[in-house]
Amino acid sequence: MSEKLAVVTGASSGIGWELARQLAKRGYDLLLVARRADRLQALGSEISSATGKRADVLALDLTRPAERRVLISNLEDCGERVALVVNNAGFGLVSPTWRSPLERVLDLIELNVTALTEISYAAARMMSRKRSGGLVNVASTAAFQAVPYMNVYGATKAYVLSFTEGLAEELDPYGVRVMALCPGPTESEFQATAGVKPEAIRTRVAMTAEECVQIGLEDFDSGKRISITGWGNKLQVFGTWLAPRDLVTKAVSRVMQRRLDPQFTIDD
Repeated sequence: MSEKLAVVTGASSGIGWELARQLAKRGYDLLLVARRADRLQALGSEISSATGKRADVLALDLTRPAERRVLISNLEDCGERVALVVNNAGFGLVSPTWRSPLERVLDLIELNVTALTEISYAAARMMSRKRSGGLVNVASTAAFQAVPYMNVYGATKAYVLSFTEGLAEELDPYGVRVMALCPGPTESEFQATAGVKPEAIRTRVAMTAEECVQIGLEDFDSGKRISITGWGNKLQVFGTWLAPRDLVTKAVSRVMQRRLDPQFTIDD
């Protein structure tokens, strides 16, 4: 029970699933967190069989404060073993901002912002006391500009990026490494869950989750505070810094309109 432990939220698919697999290969035991117990159990069994590492699971809905407290209690119980916490849980919505159900919008903010902040807070307190450990918060290339028709998602990821950069500076004197992982389009269930129309998903160039995670973990090892995965995504972000913000917003708007579900029209 003395092995180092990595905690991964949103581990039931996509980037979270691949993070768990690669961290196990790096020698971590795992605590896997997501809503879908069956997917977590399958991943845990795969990891244990392939690597011999322990993979415990917690089926929790992190939009619910009581269930976040269960996770934080588990973190505290694991204490010194917790070497890395990855806040990967999150989701998006593709629609005109006011057309999304308000309850769903507030759940998005609760998960992408409130839950991430609460878990980061608990991890920072633990790790600053023992003066070791690491925290990775998954943001997005959407964090670097406004994203019309995926507006609230982009705004939450801008928060994640800013919050994580500040926390990295605060925890640096305590020997705790903190990084914002900023993927671009990545092969996962994310776009379908967000409501992107199927034909837009099929034609969109995306990095594999395996590639994304490999780059992110290498950047974390090298001490980077922001990891933008892939040269194409780096160039995109660099372009947003050079161009006027209103021009960038209009360009992103045109891209996102092509990905809107047909139920939405610009004139309705």
